[in-house]
Amino acid sequence: MTISGLIVIAIGLMALYASYRCAIYSMAVFALFGATLALGLGSIGVLPAQLFLAFFVIRAFNLAGGKGLADALALDKPGFWLLCTCVWGVAGAIVLPRLLSGSTLVFPVDRSSTEILLRPLGPVSGNLSQAVYCVSDVVVYCSMFAFLRFRGVYRTLANAIFLLALLNVCAGVIDIVSHAAGIDALSVLKTAQFADLTGEEMGGLVRISGTFPETSAFSAFTLPLFVFCLNLWIVGYRAKVSGTLAMASGMLLLLSTSGTAYVGLGVYQIVLLISRPGAISRVAALRKQRLWIFGACVGVLAALYMVLFLPRVVNVLSDFVNEAVMNKAGSSSGVERMGWNAQGVTNFLDTYGIGVGLGSIRASSFLVVVLANLGVVGVVCYGTFLARSIFSPVPGHYPLEERAVSYASRHAMVATLIVASASAGVFELGPCFYIFAAAAGALSARAPRRAPASGPWVVRGAHE
Repeated sequence: MTISGLIVIAIGLMALYASYRCAIYSMAVFALFGATLALGLGSIGVLPAQLFLAFFVIRAFNLAGGKGLADALALDKPGFWLLCTCVWGVAGAIVLPRLLSGSTLVFPVDRSSTEILLRPLGPVSGNLSQAVYCVSDVVVYCSMFAFLRFRGVYRTLANAIFLLALLNVCAGVIDIVSHAAGIDALSVLKTAQFADLTGEEMGGLVRISGTFPETSAFSAFTLPLFVFCLNLWIVGYRAKVSGTLAMASGMLLLLSTSGTAYVGLGVYQIVLLISRPGAISRVAALRKQRLWIFGACVGVLAALYMVLFLPRVVNVLSDFVNEAVMNKAGSSSGVERMGWNAQGVTNFLDTYGIGVGLGSIRASSFLVVVLANLGVVGVVCYGTFLARSIFSPVPGHYPLEERAVSYASRHAMVATLIVASASAGVFELGPCFYIFAAAAGALSARAPRRAPASGPWVVRGAHE
């Protein structure tokens, strides 16, 4: 047990007796510490958010009861398909590496090995760890879904994400300033057993990593927060707060020197272009139009100014883009990661679409991870969960606040999937993704009858 773990337990015990808001705020904030060891279990490190999950689910159970938690997994809810994915994934992690042992060669997720080499398929430590993470994802989803049954929780969730985005921005700024001063002020938070790539530079700029072990992890965490705040600004929900945080997060992404950030921002622009925020708020269409016009004008003017008056800067930026994005695929790391993806597709074909079992292989794309680990069954179940969470119409009879947060959460999910498809090596997408997923899919087609959470333990009722 580390000092961080003791702090998490202390806050968790407080959250059991305090307002439910404390549990939601704490769960969101602990997600920021993605490189902090809270508890060591042999070769497996438990992060603060994973340790706090025990208190999070107990608090949700005390507030909503077992029926409130189970309601997230009802047949007519997106969570049912997440449950199917989890059951198939956990069963596959136990059975498939043994049943299909030696039938194909894999790049395993194995903590006992220091090198990533092709090996015959068989049970590895990744099967256990990824199965546990998969179950914990379902628990996060059910708990957040249960909280959202009560009045005012969507506002609490928005506040929690605002706080998380603010702390993440502060961590990024501290990382930049401390690097300029020649120190690593955030090293005290990076105690987990990850390869620490902080302090690196590209094109004379520090590669921002914040509280994470490397810049790609920081970018993958920051982009959904940026997208969440940006879409709340577009629909006019608490525009000053959401707009300020979106601008600050966006600036950090641009300064991060991360290819993951640039690819994510580029692809998400297409999503933003075809989105329809006008269905949520009357002012959204005008705000979106102004955003595009302003962005286009600033981009064109900046490009013209640099071409005419700062030609050296153009050459520097060109070299920087080539190094950060264009040359990635040809680098040794890029070639290695493409090899992982190619082998993952081969594993899918070698097992005739069954998959090799959750946690059996690593890849460099979430799409390949799902395909190779979970096979056709997993792709169908998880794809249905995502489709029902993201593409189901947002019912118009809910208050603007709830519709706005649900809409922004859907876009945050899409942003997470974009960066994960570009760089994720395992099935675990983090607690924030499933918090967003709960908010995205919790609005039913029936009129709401929200109940007040009138005490830390007592529940007087809830809407269906």
